[in-house]
Amino acid sequence: GQIFHHKLAQLSSVTLYCPDSVAEIERDVQGCTISLSSGQQLRAQLLVAADGALSHCCDMVHIGRTEHDFDQLAVIANITTEQAHQGQAFERFTEFGPIALLPMSQGRSSLVWCINPEQQHQVMSWSDDDFLTQLQAAFGWRLGKLQHTGKRACYPLLLRQSGQITSHRVAVVGNAAQTLHPIAGQGFNLGIRDVISLAEEVAYQYRHHHDVGSQSVLSRYRQRRENDRQQTVMMTTGLVHLFANHYAPLVVGRNLGLMAMNAFHSLQAPLLRRAMGQVER
Repeated sequence: GQIFHHKLAQLSSVTLYCPDSVAEIERDVQGCTISLSSGQQLRAQLLVAADGALSHCCDMVHIGRTEHDFDQLAVIANITTEQAHQGQAFERFTEFGPIALLPMSQGRSSLVWCINPEQQHQVMSWSDDDFLTQLQAAFGWRLGKLQHTGKRACYPLLLRQSGQITSHRVAVVGNAAQTLHPIAGQGFNLGIRDVISLAEEVAYQYRHHHDVGSQSVLSRYRQRRENDRQQTVMMTTGLVHLFANHYAPLVVGRNLGLMAMNAFHSLQAPLLRRAMGQVER
């Protein structure tokens, strides 16, 4: 985040208004007028709502959202491991939900540990040593001994989707458009594909001196993103329910399926292509 912010600050074509926030949005036929909390006003042909899962911009232009509660909590912390992660992410599925360690700088990994709500008090009240012991037992030894944990936090896991990703002079991207369960780590990838698709449409119109916020631009962006969003949401939501289900025949079938995928790489290909973002957008 700091590197990205630093790069933005160096671009002469980008003006950062920070710290500041959007106080009011007014739209007319030609564009948007955005009033900031500082009192400044901005004028643009297109407003991009990229302000997170509970998008204030979406609220102000009356774009609603739906929520689905997975009945799980995510415990997050920074973990230092004995062995270097070498830029690799690791995920393990447990009876309660996935555990993921995602590579960070300085030899650390970012932990996402999905638990049942009933476990929250116990997990959050453990000492650091007890927490690492329990995490080691659940995650295993792929990265050697888990040596240190940073401060823990916990938040509920929800699927949030905006009711629409376009409105008059407005496009919605990233977590403002959809916030996914962290299983398979697809939320960031999907958001990046939102941004790339919108940027391509805007850049094309800008090069040809056309209106970058026109209905035709927004319509093409919406059409390009519809299938990818739908398929990725279905994949991640399906995986959550599949691995959280304890029905014995389903567990047996699930384990056999995983064994088959591990043995035959051709079975992995469709899932891997989507997980790696090798999809149409």
